[in-house]
Amino acid sequence: MTHGDPPLPGGQVVRDGPPTIWYAVPPRNPRFVGRESVLKRMRENFSRGHHGLALTGMGGIGKTQIALEYVFRHVDEYDAVWWTSATDLKSVRDSFAELGQQIGVGRGTHAALRALAGDVPPGKWLVVLDGVPDFTEIDGYLPRGPHVHFIVTSRDSQSHVHKIDIDVFTRLESVRLLTLRDTGMTVQDADRIAEAMGDLPLALEQAAAWIAVTGDTPENYLSMFDNALKELTSTGELPQPDLSATWTVSLRTLSENHPGAELLLGLLTFFEAGWISRADLKTVPTVEIPAALERVLTDAVEQSRALRELNRYMLVKIDHYRGVLQVHRLVRAAVQQRLDEDTADQLGRLASVLEDRVAVEVEWSTDTPAEVDLLKRDALAATLTQRLTETRQRDPRSSLLIHLDGAWGSGKSTLLNFLGRRLAGSGYLVVRFDAWQQSRLSPPWWALLSALRRKVVTDRRLWERGRFRLRETAERARRSGAPYLLALILLAVTAGGLALVVRAAIGGAGPFAEVLKVAAPVVTALGVLWTGTRVAARILLWGSARGARLFEQSDSNPMGRVAEHFDWLLRTSRKPVVFLIDDLDRCKDVQVVELLEAIQTLVRDAPRRHDPDASLPPAAYFVIAADGAWLRKAYAAEYGATDSLGYQFLDKLFQLTVPMPALSATAQQRFLGRLLRPGSTESVPWQEVEQAKERIGDADGNEQAVVGTLAAMSPELRDAVAVDATNALLGASARTQREHILRKFAPLLPPNPRSIKLFLNNYTILRAVRTLEGVAVDIDSLALWTILRHRWPAVADVLQRDPDAVRGIIEPLWCTETFPDELQEAARSAELRAVVLHRPGGPLTADVIRQCCGTA
Repeated sequence: MTHGDPPLPGGQVVRDGPPTIWYAVPPRNPRFVGRESVLKRMRENFSRGHHGLALTGMGGIGKTQIALEYVFRHVDEYDAVWWTSATDLKSVRDSFAELGQQIGVGRGTHAALRALAGDVPPGKWLVVLDGVPDFTEIDGYLPRGPHVHFIVTSRDSQSHVHKIDIDVFTRLESVRLLTLRDTGMTVQDADRIAEAMGDLPLALEQAAAWIAVTGDTPENYLSMFDNALKELTSTGELPQPDLSATWTVSLRTLSENHPGAELLLGLLTFFEAGWISRADLKTVPTVEIPAALERVLTDAVEQSRALRELNRYMLVKIDHYRGVLQVHRLVRAAVQQRLDEDTADQLGRLASVLEDRVAVEVEWSTDTPAEVDLLKRDALAATLTQRLTETRQRDPRSSLLIHLDGAWGSGKSTLLNFLGRRLAGSGYLVVRFDAWQQSRLSPPWWALLSALRRKVVTDRRLWERGRFRLRETAERARRSGAPYLLALILLAVTAGGLALVVRAAIGGAGPFAEVLKVAAPVVTALGVLWTGTRVAARILLWGSARGARLFEQSDSNPMGRVAEHFDWLLRTSRKPVVFLIDDLDRCKDVQVVELLEAIQTLVRDAPRRHDPDASLPPAAYFVIAADGAWLRKAYAAEYGATDSLGYQFLDKLFQLTVPMPALSATAQQRFLGRLLRPGSTESVPWQEVEQAKERIGDADGNEQAVVGTLAAMSPELRDAVAVDATNALLGASARTQREHILRKFAPLLPPNPRSIKLFLNNYTILRAVRTLEGVAVDIDSLALWTILRHRWPAVADVLQRDPDAVRGIIEPLWCTETFPDELQEAARSAELRAVVLHRPGGPLTADVIRQCCGTA
């Protein structure tokens, strides 16, 4: 924008010329009518300072068209317009990754969102997220920034941003739309059609298109519509039979006159992408397809004719400029409903092959954390986000330390990325901490404190940050006490002395000399004070690593004062704080132990925790991704070569340990297939997946029913519905039922509240991990394994590596051959044997243990 641009009401500015960025915006609808009151409310929403709004309503109501019309009417007010098809999370991530690349911050979703929030590049943005299925999933991707407006269209009415509910057309708007398309239609005929369509915009568009293309009369159309409506209503198969009837009329006409176009439409409904490139339709794979469809795919002229017919009947939208097509969600459902099972399965496989054939070459894959969720890590991140939120709601002053346990390369950093995004979207202040990068900075508490301070500062508005830094410096000065006060006194004396010296050194007479005698001493004094204060702060107020070490050596209770300042930062943060700590298993033993002990001190063992008169601050949460074996080795090296000591330390430190999901054979094939992108990739028929999801939904959160349903499925089908099954097990009813079922195992646990809580926490997360892996392990067996894992972790590690070693517990004579010397006493324990053989759930055989560990 230029300084000469004329202002608009509400402080908006008109920009001269087109936007510098114009991405994926569909063509303007030349037949758009009505909706003036909605467009006015949208403009007023942004003029009042709101940064976002949601257009909500039923399918076919016209939400996308309204958003598109707003874009074109107000395009001169924005420097960049970014349109995202948000029908699934992958499309959203890919879109923002592309945005990041275009603005030069790297091809990363997080980088792009951070850039928009930081006003990089400068200018006013309008971002549209079209077709959001669920606001809870998309919340972490809503762009935040001082100069960003966003519009969301969704059928989900549960929006936390300002929303406008879209209703059907007024009758006047309906008549205007129909007569605009067919100038020969009378107002009376248009009124009758509008009445039959219920004034639903998408249905009116379909009716107008059919009449215009066929040249038939409104009376004949209404007769055909009534017959189709009666047929659909009698079967009760579609949620909106009145809307589906309009497509039935068009599809029947298309089937009679253009069978190749009908098959092409059926194929397009199975493409996963919201917008389909015409490049996908140019190569025919060596699979059996109907002859009419083969002609459309191999003959450019036939394909153009077919697409023209689909466009004329308003069944497909075509963007000729970008060479892409789009099929409305409701059209997809109506078309697929008409297909027989064999044709639907054939077209679904063909669509999958054609999509993958666009880029058949093998891509080089980097070892950086993934941005696209190929291994269901995002679903696990959602589970952890829910656990953290439940903990905060139940007791906002109790900390929670979570351990993501997995070997190198198991995807811990990727999981942290997804978790950080979800937490940020749920209102947390996420502090990312790379332990390996910070390991050269000592002591570790200073690195943690500095990271928290930076995030608390950057979470404030620009004009608030300076004032906050002064407050924070004053707090540190108050806790540092006499040394800093003495330094300030000495600085003041030194500055005053230098000022006098400078004044005495200035000679001469006249006005200029008099001014110089006043100004030079003042500038000298201020310069000395500023420089000296900065140096003193870095040395005496732990403003640097060297200052932190000096503070440790000079103060009688350094960690007590550090913990107090940590508490002060938590109180001043406007959001609950979560630390995400990565790469701890790349640090040396002493650095591992020092960092974990610093965390223990900051959140648990600080002096104020034992002061009954001190109020507790809001909790801080830590999620630490590291190989558990590495952490135990570090404790053993620091405190003595006993591995059991490491288990004890970790058990005391963490309230929840999350094992990284294992890769089943099915998951490995799917993951490799997505990396290689072969054209012959097979998928589970879509009908089976939908039916399986329905069965999981029918279980209504009953864990036994969900697990039983999964156990009856093939491994491929379990993998396809794993996320849905995990979500079904996270509800309140599932949790209540689970706690009731697990009560019978209380006698096997140590008689203290902490053990019971850890058992419930670890069972819940193990169930989620195993379900995401596609493993349907029995409830009682998984409960026994959770108890064994909690009470005898070293034995559990041996069994996880070699499940057949369990025979040394069941038959003690084999113990010397299956367990190392230091674990034989524990393996012969009568209590351990009772757990392994307990009924129900036992015996924990080698095969059952493989299931519990996700390696079956």
